[in-house]
Amino acid sequence: MTTLISSYDYQLPTDSIAANPLDHRSDSKLLHYNLKKSSYTDQKFSKLLNILKKGDLLIMNNTRVIPARINLNKDSGGRIEILFNRKINQDSIEVIFFSSRKPIINSYLVLDGEKFFKVLDINKNYLTLLKLSKDNIFGIFEKYGEIPLPKYIKRLPIDSDKEKYQTVYAEHDGSVAAPTAGLHFTQDMINKILDAGVIIKYLTLHISYNTFKPIIVEDFLNHDIGEEYIKIEEEVFSAIKIAKKNESRIIAVGTTVARALEFCYTKNIKDSYEGPVDIFIYPGYEFKAINCLLTNFHLPKSSLLLLVCAFGGKKNIIDAYNYAVKNKYRFYSYGDSMFLENL
Repeated sequence: MTTLISSYDYQLPTDSIAANPLDHRSDSKLLHYNLKKSSYTDQKFSKLLNILKKGDLLIMNNTRVIPARINLNKDSGGRIEILFNRKINQDSIEVIFFSSRKPIINSYLVLDGEKFFKVLDINKNYLTLLKLSKDNIFGIFEKYGEIPLPKYIKRLPIDSDKEKYQTVYAEHDGSVAAPTAGLHFTQDMINKILDAGVIIKYLTLHISYNTFKPIIVEDFLNHDIGEEYIKIEEEVFSAIKIAKKNESRIIAVGTTVARALEFCYTKNIKDSYEGPVDIFIYPGYEFKAINCLLTNFHLPKSSLLLLVCAFGGKKNIIDAYNYAVKNKYRFYSYGDSMFLENL
């Protein structure tokens, strides 16, 4: 198996990148790929209802995207952009910063003449900030931040992104990006899925920049995957145990769910867990928790593409991506999805 990231590439025309969401979430396309039968079919996402059956287990990530990007000024002069990375405690956060010059420790970040944050620490392109505002941390971002659309979406965020770039089941604040496989679900679809006897469970993985951090080393084994925060209840593991016993489909809705579950199973965690997840999944990995994956189409040479190739096989996935390009699927966060079935 090659570990050269340059071999995990495919050609994507720029007009295949979805710059805007569809008016109706479930109108997106779904490529249903049965890996056992080596066949795929083109579907509308709403037809997932016809694919699922009683006893299937869907596991979703109920994290909520916050308006995680804020433009401020340094008290020494000059602009600085911060991107939320993680909450340290009630009063301090870690952010990624973008500025022509680094701020100084013990300096202040200012907005409209008001001191919002004090710089406590600087580590590479990360800042530790102490909030000075009376608002709570997420309240500050809700008031002054903007939805951090991925850089490949070449437009400014608009008000509708606050709703569209959010799953209908989002609950817990903390992500800088949506778990995009879940963006296609409507509440009506979820209700019908439950009525059909499909079991739905939720976990929380707060998506940080680490999920999308470019792999800049040729040998991806040297890539630092970083950490993210997860919270998962024992009932999720119980549901998986029952599904395995019944030989049912265990469907991770998104790569974040796959990473969270596989981390727990790799560490033999079968009870409630709250803490960091740092698993790096690439071809050669043997999946222990899931047997199906619902996922969007990911960037070339990315850790997310490596995970999908690990699940479906590199050649299978690259061939499917090329098929999707040829058949006008929409790619990336606001794009279409694929259902990888391996049972």
